[in-house]
Amino acid sequence: MKFYYYLARPGCVEVRTARETKRPVGVYNGDQAGMDTDGGAWSTVCEDHGSVCSHATLRLARLGAARPTEWCEDCREGDSPSPTG
Repeated sequence: MKFYYYLARPGCVEVRTARETKRPVGVYNGDQAGMDTDGGAWSTVCEDHGSVCSHATLRLARLGAARPTEWCEDCREGDSPSPTG
């Protein structure tokens, strides 16, 4: 199994800026990152708000990263980043 480690984050495949929100979104291998993987082994994370969405495949996680307003409530509402984000 390939081990992902990007930007000094275990399990991180990539972090990119979503076009629709201009916010950073990470794609992670949930097991390697220590996340709950009940919903799927791959996760997208809104780096500003901390929202996480699980996916069955890496491909689906990458597609989800492009549209954070579908799974991050704060992005959907247009809220500002969290103080810790």
